[in-house]
Amino acid sequence: MEHFYSQWLIQEQHLLNDLISVPQDRPDLHIPLINRAVSHYAEYYKHKSQLADRDIFRAFSAYWLTYIERSFFWLGGLNPGIFFHSLPLDLTLDQSYRVEQLRQQTMRRIHELEEKMRVVEEAMSVLMALAAAHGKVRNGEARGYTTERVGEMMRAVLDEADELRKNVVRKNIEILSTAQTVRFFATLAHRHLCFYWHGLQYNGF
Repeated sequence: MEHFYSQWLIQEQHLLNDLISVPQDRPDLHIPLINRAVSHYAEYYKHKSQLADRDIFRAFSAYWLTYIERSFFWLGGLNPGIFFHSLPLDLTLDQSYRVEQLRQQTMRRIHELEEKMRVVEEAMSVLMALAAAHGKVRNGEARGYTTERVGEMMRAVLDEADELRKNVVRKNIEILSTAQTVRFFATLAHRHLCFYWHGLQYNGF
């Protein structure tokens, strides 16, 4: 994942350069860029999902991110609320209303998933106790049993959280014009790269 991520960041910088340089009055150029941005982030989710298939606990730990990137981490990825801070300021009244409706729906979903994760964390201790009570304690059997069951629950939460992240982006694209969407992705990429570079500086101390 580390090698993929380093290459993915280089591509993100190239994407950002193109997003900020495209003319605002050229929707014919906006659409290919928007599709490229969507594909770029989809590739990240694809690789993270493949890692989760192999080791859900490592996928949740996000060991490939810097300390500052992880400070915005939520259930295996970026907190969806960050997306709303990357929206352009020139929204119409109708767009503002639709964005606010989406934001409220997203916050409710965030709370629901946080509750699910709390249940997973509680289940970890309960399953360990049950495994021990049934004698599955030799040679790390209790630990293995608990890891497998909790891992399945964590994967379900991760999938739902990733779907929420993708849905927020999709819905915002539907609300915004192509020019606004280009600025949205440019701001999102710029914020992320700033998190990354500042994180590298922090890690250096």
